[in-house]
Amino acid sequence: SSDLVEGPLAHHPLLTDPISAAAASVIQVGERRLLALSDGFLSLEQVRDFIGSPESPTGAYDALHEVHDEVRLPLGCFVVEGESTVMIDAGFGPVDAFDRGIMVGGNLLHQLALHGYQPAEIDVLALSHLHLDHVGWLARSDAEPVFPNATVYLGRPDWDYFVEGDEAELPLEPHIRAALIALAERDRVVLLDDDRQIAPGVTQLGAPGHTPGHSLYAIHDHNERALLLGDAMYCPQQLSNSDWAATSDVDATLARRTRERYLRDLEAHGGAAVGCHFPELRAGRVLGGAWRPQ
Repeated sequence: SSDLVEGPLAHHPLLTDPISAAAASVIQVGERRLLALSDGFLSLEQVRDFIGSPESPTGAYDALHEVHDEVRLPLGCFVVEGESTVMIDAGFGPVDAFDRGIMVGGNLLHQLALHGYQPAEIDVLALSHLHLDHVGWLARSDAEPVFPNATVYLGRPDWDYFVEGDEAELPLEPHIRAALIALAERDRVVLLDDDRQIAPGVTQLGAPGHTPGHSLYAIHDHNERALLLGDAMYCPQQLSNSDWAATSDVDATLARRTRERYLRDLEAHGGAAVGCHFPELRAGRVLGGAWRPQ
């Protein structure tokens, strides 16, 4: 029931919004089912220059505004069903960022329950990166893990930057950092250096730039593939405007190179693709340099 929705989102008008906080889709990859579920929303109304270029600072906002009156994006997480249950990214958690209504989470456990999943059933928690809206449900405020049986996978450079280092502009919350360190001490964190399969049908791919250890995840089965883009691209329009950067990109130049590399990959090899913040969490394909929703 919706009493699993926690924090400010529980009483927020966007709780039932299918574009953002209530976004959910099922992506079929061969015989494998991939669930895309949102933990909340990111509104670009107060931060219209969040994604763009020097020539077009509000580029993404303007493009999205042509489709949606109010520009709001989901906080996407993904569940890969199979021999082991893999969750990719962990939302923002039951909080309102800076109490400004720009980013509000809290829907993930409810969304999981709607699809028949309890937190204890998640075997692998793979993180695209360590920004706050991807690790929020990693632990409760007392640093107790929300997914008690999950082993956490992430790119080693993100560990070095966010956990070991102290220069991140968007640092980890202390309880999330403490939880990651405690999990690592119990051999429940795997740091990834090179592209590798982390579970049947799930391969991590290095995609640095947005953060130093940002990762994509490829889901594959029966010669079919879906690419989970993390925050390498915030919206489908970035596929045809690879010069648009997000203000949260740690290395905007490297992030653009990563976008262009995977755009070429999608052109050449096909397959569905979806980012954590694509409206409705709708996957699509790249055809002739343009995005086609599925």
